[in-house]
Amino acid sequence: MTLLRPSKRMLALVAVVVVVCIHIVFYWKPAELHDVDGMHRADDELHRAGDGLHRVTDRPHDDTNGPHTEFPSLIHHHMPIPLSSHWSLLDKLFGPPTLATKCHDIPIPSYYWTAKDAFTPAFVALPNAQPIQVGSTVCVRVIVPAKPQRASVVYTPMPDTPWDSILIDMVGTTNNVSVPVRLQMTNDVRNTRRDDVHVYEADVELRDADEYRPRGYIEFRDAEWNPDGGLLPVDYVPEPLYVPESARVEAVDDGSSMYSLDRYLELPLCTDPAAEGRWIHTDMLPFDPHLVPEPENHNLVWLPYTCRLQRITYTDFASCLATAYPLMHWYGDSNLRRSLKKIVSMGDWCSFNSTSNATETRSCLCEDYRDPFMPFDARYRELIIDIDQTGGQALTQPTEFALVPDNTARVYLHKWEGLSTRNKPAWTQGFDARITPQYGNPQVALISLTNWDAAFSSRAYFAVEMQKLLDYVQVEYSNYTQLYIRTGQYYCCRTDQTPNAPRAYSRLRNAYFDQYVIDAFRERFGHSHVIRIWNVAQVSERLPLSVRKETVKCPANHARAEVVEIENQILMNAMCNYFEPYVPMEQASVGEEDDLETDQ
Repeated sequence: MTLLRPSKRMLALVAVVVVVCIHIVFYWKPAELHDVDGMHRADDELHRAGDGLHRVTDRPHDDTNGPHTEFPSLIHHHMPIPLSSHWSLLDKLFGPPTLATKCHDIPIPSYYWTAKDAFTPAFVALPNAQPIQVGSTVCVRVIVPAKPQRASVVYTPMPDTPWDSILIDMVGTTNNVSVPVRLQMTNDVRNTRRDDVHVYEADVELRDADEYRPRGYIEFRDAEWNPDGGLLPVDYVPEPLYVPESARVEAVDDGSSMYSLDRYLELPLCTDPAAEGRWIHTDMLPFDPHLVPEPENHNLVWLPYTCRLQRITYTDFASCLATAYPLMHWYGDSNLRRSLKKIVSMGDWCSFNSTSNATETRSCLCEDYRDPFMPFDARYRELIIDIDQTGGQALTQPTEFALVPDNTARVYLHKWEGLSTRNKPAWTQGFDARITPQYGNPQVALISLTNWDAAFSSRAYFAVEMQKLLDYVQVEYSNYTQLYIRTGQYYCCRTDQTPNAPRAYSRLRNAYFDQYVIDAFRERFGHSHVIRIWNVAQVSERLPLSVRKETVKCPANHARAEVVEIENQILMNAMCNYFEPYVPMEQASVGEEDDLETDQ
């Protein structure tokens, strides 16, 4: 009999298996982790906050220019080495399985599906972390091991949404740019089971040259991010993600990228209020910061990737409105009220040069409902406000709404608590009495939802009310009227624990409500109306996490005044750059409500 001689590859494979087995038998120690120093540098804030991985503190921490320390650490947690550490030996021997960059082209290793919570922590994988050109994508995967079912099984996800809420960003090590990783469930039935392994992935586009590392944690498991139908919000106790030292990718610019800051001033003016962007510190700008909107309180400026924001004065905006949009209908909550305060005060409200408010007062940081404001009374449900180049003022006498004075824009403001049952009277009452016969046929109808809806409405109730709203809008507004849809404010880093009536907020829940609203309007009116999404959520979502955490001190989840100014600049650019005849003046010269502020 002739024995077959084993191949060199087979011998190498056997040798690796033997080494792995020896490693597991002799060196498997619960406290041992690869790259302990790296993980400690990357994510130790919750330990330094004084309570480990328990409830997140309200202590603000500014690291916009310092090391990334805003993520919970694995350093003190007795967890075994991830399975990926052993299998990486095979990768090193035989090379990566593919040079593909898109997640759908990169096979998911079968051993991911055997991960058990008792043996390995949740971890992040970059299956092909080779250098990429800016504007290309990197595949990011998160593997959440199977976990024994807990006693509480009352929380369930919305249809086609995940069991786990995972907050994760790709963060630039030099520029500190944060790019959100919007994970999706991979196409596997195991992702639909509560107690099975869950594998998520996303293709993340990196448009600024830098080296990036994933930073994040699990916010909730078992669908506890979705306290729907009267369920109480669950305490915010983040669970760490293991990020191996090798999980880093470099985005390089060969000098031709349109996303380079050196070429920012060459971009066309912004007309899309949903244009994606990033926050850049003023010290890193290769041009005069006065050429773009003012920075927020950490000296970060918002720069879209594909267009250029110019700094528009409120005087110029008033001129633009009077020319292009003399009639407008605005529907929204207190977030829209804060925006309007900036507009009618010509930017004076809560500005650095303000004669009435300092920027660090409670009104400017969070709650302004009880503060007197001369141009209009915030307690009124319906207001008619005239805006000209000197400012804005609510009308106190009955008027023919459509007869707008020259050089003036008129706003019908309808204050509501979303489509929730918190409206007194019901939000439908005004529509039943008809809007346009009373207040004219406007050029713009601006509709703001999500904030109160995610807080106090079940998903099923909201879906019913949304259909009513769509029907009303179809009756009231012809295709002459542009529809501006304002997202809710970004929410993160805590759960609401207000006594008696806690809001059912969570980052993921609010995001899904936002997307439902956007999809519903586009499906109904996308063929007949101009629909524009004023995406204020993504503006705050892309701030460094330490800055986002500052909102934990504001139960109403209001943006501070400096961010309100940037949100307004996005709207003003979209409306006035979009309207071709408009030329900014400077360029022309050169050549009763619920106490929820508690209020929302």
